[in-house]
Amino acid sequence: MANADVAVLGAGFSATAMIINLLEHLPPGKSVAVAGAIGNFGRGTAYSTTDDGHRLNVSAARMSLYADRPDHLVEWLGRQGHAYGPEDFVPRKLYGTYIQHSLSQSLQQQDNRARVSFLGAEAIDCERFDCERQVFSLSDGASIEANHSVFCLGGTPAGLPIPVDAVDPAARPHISVNAWGDNWLERIDPQATVFLLGSGLTMIDQVLSLQRQGHQGQVHVLSRHGLTPQPHTVPRSHPVDPVLTPSAHPLSEMLHILRRETRNAADWRSVIDGLRPVTQALWQKLDAEERRRFFRHANAWWSVHRHRMAPEIAEAFHGMERSGQVHLHAGWLQAIREYQGRPRVAYIDRHTRTLKQVSAAHFVNCTGIEKCSISKVPLLKKMSAKAMIAADPMGLGLALSPESELMTPAGATITSAYAMGPMAVGQFFEIFAVPDIRVQARKVAEKIALAA
Repeated sequence: MANADVAVLGAGFSATAMIINLLEHLPPGKSVAVAGAIGNFGRGTAYSTTDDGHRLNVSAARMSLYADRPDHLVEWLGRQGHAYGPEDFVPRKLYGTYIQHSLSQSLQQQDNRARVSFLGAEAIDCERFDCERQVFSLSDGASIEANHSVFCLGGTPAGLPIPVDAVDPAARPHISVNAWGDNWLERIDPQATVFLLGSGLTMIDQVLSLQRQGHQGQVHVLSRHGLTPQPHTVPRSHPVDPVLTPSAHPLSEMLHILRRETRNAADWRSVIDGLRPVTQALWQKLDAEERRRFFRHANAWWSVHRHRMAPEIAEAFHGMERSGQVHLHAGWLQAIREYQGRPRVAYIDRHTRTLKQVSAAHFVNCTGIEKCSISKVPLLKKMSAKAMIAADPMGLGLALSPESELMTPAGATITSAYAMGPMAVGQFFEIFAVPDIRVQARKVAEKIALAA
């Protein structure tokens, strides 16, 4: 059995940010063991794309890996000879290279630093989980014992929002349940009609990939509200001071204030961006019922204004809408049946409340990676069955303390085990983006270093 002061579980962006921050804060002589797949380490789903047209949805000036070095990415781009400035939206493929290069550089600085070992296997079970020690079984049959552990397992793909029996087995060969999970774009006929479920940034990526490969067929897009991400502006409007104060108002009043302020602002983006320093605190002050109300009535509006797309991406997508190639529908998916060898999608139209049907050559689930599902991650599923961990009350991620520490079903806090990124959405809400994860990684690393 291997031993380490810290075990980092995962192989995506959160794991990379955690390793880099541990190297900066742990005392010399300490050890970090990384349990995760080695191939393409650090890129995760978002930055593994090979399509140069898939852009970051945040400008380069705000995408540094380091919370205390905001210019790190822009400076790296300059040193590497890439002609992108602070206001540019960098290809995600290139950003993945930046992540891997930054990790490599950090690992090479060995003087007075902790030691990092990559185990080349994933954690699949947990034998001991308490404040003193954690012991994990690995996919290669080995085990790792650590004083501290950091779960960086990322989110899991959202499934289809309909019962299994609402999907005709004969239609399944023409369904991609996860837009990133297979190479459906390589198989699609250029004249074929495509049906995409979800109208967020994942959908935008898929539609523009179709455009770049010369697709001429019709594209239908369905989501509950029929809303698409709003565009950024360049140059960016300077964020105003937060217009909301945590705990000062009930949710209904906060939403009223937010609508009023965005309506009256010269650029509503300055109001939304101005909330970033207090968004997590605002969420943590809401009680369980207010959080549920937010998701029912306001989350769709918030998401399309908060998680925006690059201006050139927006122009390309809306150009496809104006040409009549892309059709946006608002409603609720009901069933996917087979008709004449093709999927026929049935949905309830949001506006008319009538049942409508669209036939397509292929159906793609673009609802994205929204949360961390315990049932879809073998390690978490086993730990939950052993009452080691619990889901947060809304089932969005793991139950955590305000310090990112994991909690048991009985409410006990495991003070030496932490969860990062999308796994922490129930506690922090805004914890998907690089600017949020890099801050969390630094805080967790500092806390571990104090106890090491």
